[in-house]
Amino acid sequence: MKVRHLFVDYDNTLHDSDAKFIRHFHRPALALGLTGQQLWRLYLFEVHRGIVHRYHPERHDDKEFHCLLIFQRLGRPYDRGTASLLVSAFEKAMEECWRDPTFFPDAFPFLEEASRRWELHLATSENALQKALCVERVGGRRYFSSVLGDHNVGVRKTEKEYYLRALELAGARPEESVMVGDSLTHDILPARRAGLGTVWVNRKGERPEGEVGPEARDLREVLEFLRDP
Repeated sequence: MKVRHLFVDYDNTLHDSDAKFIRHFHRPALALGLTGQQLWRLYLFEVHRGIVHRYHPERHDDKEFHCLLIFQRLGRPYDRGTASLLVSAFEKAMEECWRDPTFFPDAFPFLEEASRRWELHLATSENALQKALCVERVGGRRYFSSVLGDHNVGVRKTEKEYYLRALELAGARPEESVMVGDSLTHDILPARRAGLGTVWVNRKGERPEGEVGPEARDLREVLEFLRDP
């Protein structure tokens, strides 16, 4: 496959977003008798991806609904004060992901080499323009030919149509394009359905169900996989 366009995710691919949420979730987690890490995993994997994505996609951005489901999963009565703390923690973590970033050590070496070899496109959802500017500010230059997110794609990243629209906006063909990301539901599986090549950045050593295509432990391995023979 001759790669010309590389679509790159931001959260937990270039940037350690999980660390932001775990830290900000510490206070509401204490109220629930959990650690920040436990509450974040409950929110992200069991509730957001396990329930909302599958059965209530129209409630994707409804944070109070997520809180209600968390209390149900914990077998506890709904507490409005704790739910308010959780919603506030989520919003603060989201903003900190681009205001005060924590990039993985391999992020900028990857971007430097990748930008010399391929046309790069940032493919994310919320705050896409702010995230792109954050990358430029920390890296000292522009890396992305286009920035794709909620502001211009208009489709959730879990859908094939997100990537079809992203290809159109980037002026790219699927057979010459690869999506690089950490999330199977947001980055890999919908991109594959749209005809793109993919490389899954599996930093946590997760075990997927079914075929997910090429896999890399970090962005250095992504470069090894895509480097011309």
